[in-house]
Amino acid sequence: MPTLHHLYRQALSHAPSPFEAGELFRFITGADPISPDLDTPAPPAMQSELTRLLELRAQGYPLQYMLGSWEFYGLPFYVGPGVLIPRQDTETLVDTALDILKNAGKTSPELLDLCSGSGCIAIAIKHSFPQAKVTALEASADAYTYLEKNTTLNAVDITCTHADLRDYKHPAPLDMIVSNPPYIPHAELPGLQTEVTHEPAIALDGGQDGLNFYREIARRYRQMLAPGGQLLLEIGAGQQDDVTEILTSHGFVSIKQQKDLNAITRVLAGTT
Repeated sequence: MPTLHHLYRQALSHAPSPFEAGELFRFITGADPISPDLDTPAPPAMQSELTRLLELRAQGYPLQYMLGSWEFYGLPFYVGPGVLIPRQDTETLVDTALDILKNAGKTSPELLDLCSGSGCIAIAIKHSFPQAKVTALEASADAYTYLEKNTTLNAVDITCTHADLRDYKHPAPLDMIVSNPPYIPHAELPGLQTEVTHEPAIALDGGQDGLNFYREIARRYRQMLAPGGQLLLEIGAGQQDDVTEILTSHGFVSIKQQKDLNAITRVLAGTT
């Protein structure tokens, strides 16, 4: 019978990277690759499952979906088919939001997260700034299931709302709106990395030029922001000029840009 050591060597030989090999090995065996107990026999079912997952990964199926969870902003999030996988780039949006909230001096700011998906943005903000009143809005039934599960998993008190942003009306003036909306131009979807094509198109497709959601959010949600309220948007690489024009055309002022860790402009913040 093969040992855990043999399974780890199998993972190293077939996974795209040593990191992924370690993640899959831990997921299947519950053991750490540096454990001194790797001479323990591995049941045949364990080896079969590892082989199955390595084959799936070789076909481009996302590692995060296989593991069933992923970390974002130091917090765990359930993920799977039907919900966008949280990405490190989006932590820039959370950082920017928290900086503004902490300097605004409001005791209980009202915040809305549009296109919430897994809830990673809303939950990370609420976890770090618990006095905020946070509402997370998601239209997809599949993604909304993850939003609710992740709210429970992270034990945060946010309001989860299953609705389309084109129909929603917030009941109180908002101090901040945050969103990572779909922003990939429709024609570019077929050429995306294989892993990304497994994620829901509804969370990726931004229309012909990738800007449909920015237009709708700027047009519809400025009126829901209190005077001096902030709209924070994650954007795709190279979209800063187009989205800035959209924001200014709808009356937003003092547009600020924030770069991510790769020095790509990732967040735009506009004020009412």
